[in-house]
Amino acid sequence: MTDFWIVTAVLMASIIAGLPIAFAIGMTTIIYMLMTMPENLSVIPLRMFAGIDSFILMALPLFVLGADIMVKTGISDKLFQFVKVFVGRLQGGLAYVNVLSATIFGAISGAALSDVAALGKVNITGMVKEGYTRDFACGLTAGASVQAPLIPPSNIAVLYGGIMSLSVGTLLIAGFVPGLVLALLEVLWIFVNRKRLNMPKGRESFTLKQKFEICQDGMVALVMPAIILIGIVKGFFTPTEAAGVACLYALVVGFVIWGNLRVATVIEGLLESGLVSANLFMIISFSSVFAWALGAQNVPDQIAEGLLGFTHNPLLIMLIINVVLLIVGMWMETAAAIVLFAPILAPIAYRIGIDPIHFAVVMITNLTVGLITPPVGVVLYAVSAVGSESFVKVTKATLPYMVIGMLVIVVMTLFPSAALFAPRLMGLM
Repeated sequence: MTDFWIVTAVLMASIIAGLPIAFAIGMTTIIYMLMTMPENLSVIPLRMFAGIDSFILMALPLFVLGADIMVKTGISDKLFQFVKVFVGRLQGGLAYVNVLSATIFGAISGAALSDVAALGKVNITGMVKEGYTRDFACGLTAGASVQAPLIPPSNIAVLYGGIMSLSVGTLLIAGFVPGLVLALLEVLWIFVNRKRLNMPKGRESFTLKQKFEICQDGMVALVMPAIILIGIVKGFFTPTEAAGVACLYALVVGFVIWGNLRVATVIEGLLESGLVSANLFMIISFSSVFAWALGAQNVPDQIAEGLLGFTHNPLLIMLIINVVLLIVGMWMETAAAIVLFAPILAPIAYRIGIDPIHFAVVMITNLTVGLITPPVGVVLYAVSAVGSESFVKVTKATLPYMVIGMLVIVVMTLFPSAALFAPRLMGLM
């Protein structure tokens, strides 16, 4: 176990030093294998390929591409206007618009950073124009992006299902509840604090014709996640096939319905999605080698025995696991954290009677909250760049949403029925 703690420290130090996640994990893996089983170094290429040789994981680049195409059709502005029609005139209207549009876009992108990249500028600029402070707008944008990785089609749920051999459809549906609870609590926080913070009312009004056209565009956007969910739940297609259908629908929307997409734009999207997917698959492949090496040295069993030797109380063990995940989420990219730590921590949860889907929901929720938790919190840096605001001010403004996120983690941990409600309702469990 000493070797494990040494390389864990090396991994964290290399990430803090700014080394790309994939290379940090790859370097750490080689160091660990040199320390524990140097005779197996030749296995690394085979294990890297085995880590990404999965039909389910093929869905990841397709979902990334589908979301990218939808962004290039101008979906960001259309969703912003769509939500604004319904709540924009209320006090704190654009704050509500920020949360709700981010939640809806999460059902298209499945990733927090995509949410920030697509909607961040639109939301922050609109809020500042109507009298909100820039740091408040940035903090809310960061907080509202957290539900994106939870609401289907969640890239993280697809990855977790592929790594841990769980039903991706069930995981996608299970993510609905924590994602919606996060959004509802953020809306509630805005409602409670709208007068204290003197949030402005929206000034823009729409004619009946404008409302009709905006709602038409909004409904077109909502069809994409509906196709994915209904198709997977009803068994019409697998998650990977659903991702392909999502790409096809995005192309139809861009070329036929809205007519604002060009072949050159699609090619640009293919290149961008390819780069994102290549980075993601490098992380997965290196992480899978590291996870395999840890398994070969029985590290997960040793950690499990250590925890169970300390206590057999399921709630206390889950509390410890949550603290570990929160710390990991502060420092590490979500995909890497899942590939590295799910094979270690999930078996421990299973041994104390935690349902696999329940644990998956808790882990994914925890790691997504880590996206807005300093010192690393990648979403905080992204919002700081998009909103032209200092990292410190963005972090301070995001504190209420960090608290909301941690509250949701506690609820999902203590009440398994909350995490499993949606899959059971759909007859998936």
